[in-house]
Amino acid sequence: MSKTSAHPLAEALRARLGAADVLTEPARIAPYMTEQRGQFPGQGRLVARPADTDEVAATVTLCRQHGATVVAQSGNTGTVGGGSPRHGDEVVLSLERMQRIRSLDADDGLLIAEAGCTLADLQEAAAAAQRFFPLSLASEAQCRIGGNLATNAGGLNVLRYGNARNLTLGLEVVLADGRVWSDLRGLRKDNSGYDLRDLFIGSEGTLGIITAAALRLLPPPRSRRVALLALPRLEPALALVRTAQAESGDAVVGAELMSAEALGMGQRLDDTPENPLPGSPWYLLLELATADPRADLDEALAAALEPAEAAGDLADALLAPTEAAAERLWRLRTAIPDGQKRAGASIKHDISVRPGYIAAFVPEALAAVTELDPAVRPCIFGHVGDGNLHFNLSQPEHAPPEAFQARAGTFHRAVHDVVRRFGGSVAAEHGVGQLKRDEVARCADPVGLELMHRIKHALDPENLLNPGKGAAAAHAASAAPPGSGAPS
Repeated sequence: MSKTSAHPLAEALRARLGAADVLTEPARIAPYMTEQRGQFPGQGRLVARPADTDEVAATVTLCRQHGATVVAQSGNTGTVGGGSPRHGDEVVLSLERMQRIRSLDADDGLLIAEAGCTLADLQEAAAAAQRFFPLSLASEAQCRIGGNLATNAGGLNVLRYGNARNLTLGLEVVLADGRVWSDLRGLRKDNSGYDLRDLFIGSEGTLGIITAAALRLLPPPRSRRVALLALPRLEPALALVRTAQAESGDAVVGAELMSAEALGMGQRLDDTPENPLPGSPWYLLLELATADPRADLDEALAAALEPAEAAGDLADALLAPTEAAAERLWRLRTAIPDGQKRAGASIKHDISVRPGYIAAFVPEALAAVTELDPAVRPCIFGHVGDGNLHFNLSQPEHAPPEAFQARAGTFHRAVHDVVRRFGGSVAAEHGVGQLKRDEVARCADPVGLELMHRIKHALDPENLLNPGKGAAAAHAASAAPPGSGAPS
C-alpha cells in the first residue's frame, strides 16, 4: 500500500474483519510474501484474512473503493508467482481461515467445502465417509482447494480421474464488484446456459475469488498394485500404459515417467530408497487401483508386461508386495523435485504435448538445450499418460548458479520452440502466473488470448483482481509494442 492509502484501507478492513485479521507488521506478513521458488518475492504490505464469504465480498468492495488491487492466496504453494503481490498497493486476501466443510453426502457423492480447506483435509473427510476424493498432489498437506481450483491442479491421478475441473460440480465465487455468484447445487446435468464454473476454474484468481466448491466423491479403491518398470528406451513407455489400461479395464491411476538422471536426483535425499532396478535409462512407475472387488490386477499387469518383455521393450520389473513397499516405490518419484534442489540452480519447464508425441519430443528438446550448453543436466519426469512432462534443467556441475539462472530466458525459448512445433502447451498444470506470462504471449494462439482478454475486461473492467498475471495479461504483453515493458 502507498503511504497515502495504507492507513484508511487498513482501518476500514479492521472495522469489518477485526484487528487480528488485518496484518501490516513486516514479521506477520512475511509468510504471505514468500514464494515457493524464490523468483517472485511478494511486495505487498497488507494481508486481509476474511473468515467467510461475506467478509471476502466486503474485503473486495473496500479494496475497490480505496483503489487497491487484490491478490487471492489459499495455501501459497504455487510455483509460477501467481499468488505473489507485485507491489505495495496490492492487498493479499488470504482464504486460510475459511476451512469449513459445509456438507458431505456420501450417497450422493458430494462434498461442499470452503476454499481454505487443505487437500489432505478433504481426502480424510471423504475417507471417513467411506468415499474417495482422488485429487492428489505432493503438497496436499499444505495446498488448499481454492488454489487447486484456481490453477486447475492436476497431480498424480489425472490419467484416471482428470484435473481438478473434472472433480468439480459447482462453485461459489466473489466477483470483482463484490457480488457473489453461487452455484453449489451439485447438479451433474445442467444445460441452462454457459458453464460459468469452468470459466473460473484455472483463471488464477483473475476473474473472481473462489470461496467454496461442490466436489465429486467416488467409491474408494478396494485393491491397488504399484510396479516399477525399467525401460531400455523411451519409446515403449506409452504403449505399456495403454496396454495396462486395456488389460485392467481402465484401472491405471498413475503412470509416471522418470529418466535415470531424474531418479538419481531424488536419491540425493536421505529418506529416498535406493533404485531397486539400476542400469536403465528410463523408468515407468505404474499404479493400478479399482473399486471392483472382482478385478484381478496382478493378472492385468502380467498380461501387459509379458508381451513387452518378450519383445525387448521391458528390461525389468518390480511389483510392490505390500502397501509399505508401494509407498517406497512412489517415494522414488515424489523425491525428485526436492532432490533437484540439492543439485543446485534449476530451470523448469512444465509442458505438455500429445502423449503419442513424447518419444519424438524428448530427443528434439534435449538436442536444443545441449546445443546451448553440453554440460547442462536434464531432469525429465512427469505424467506420460496425459502428455505432461517436467522438462527440467539443472546447472552444470560446479558452475556458478547465478550465471545459469541468468540464461533462463534462452533455455525457455529453446524448449518452448520445440513444444510449439509439436502443438503443445508451455503451461501444462502449474498455471501462467508471472513466470510464463511472456512465453504464453509468444507461443499461444493470439485469437484465444484476445478472447480471454475480453472475458477479463467484461468481468473485471477495473483490473482489480490479480493484475499482470495469467493469460489475459499475456494478451496485453503480446499486443504491446516492442520495448514498451510488461503490462501492469
